[in-house]
Amino acid sequence: MYIKDGKLHFDYNFLDGVHYHLTSPKLPKGSTDLKFDFILDRSKIDGTLKPWSGTGALYVNGEKVDEDYFEMMHISTYSLAETFDVGMDSGTQVDKDYEGSPFVFTGKLDKVVVTLTD
Repeated sequence: MYIKDGKLHFDYNFLDGVHYHLTSPKLPKGSTDLKFDFILDRSKIDGTLKPWSGTGALYVNGEKVDEDYFEMMHISTYSLAETFDVGMDSGTQVDKDYEGSPFVFTGKLDKVVVTLTD
């Protein structure tokens, strides 16, 4: 997730070939709650569970502003060159529009919450 031109962006890059990109409208001024939610697709095709796909949704102040179905996702591995950064990206750029690494966020972050569920 990153903010560019006043909008929140989420880009999921599957092996630098398939991108799932969500974008919000212009963000409001002041304190803003931003959220990305992913719901695993538990449907089956030919009796087989599709474990690595699902729906991603972007929220601004509790309102869903964009969503997409992510057909292809990484199973469990990522590049050793990637990092889990907050406020900047010190690894490779995930999206062609995410330029100027480390693309430092100059706003104020009150907190970051990561919730993992099954």
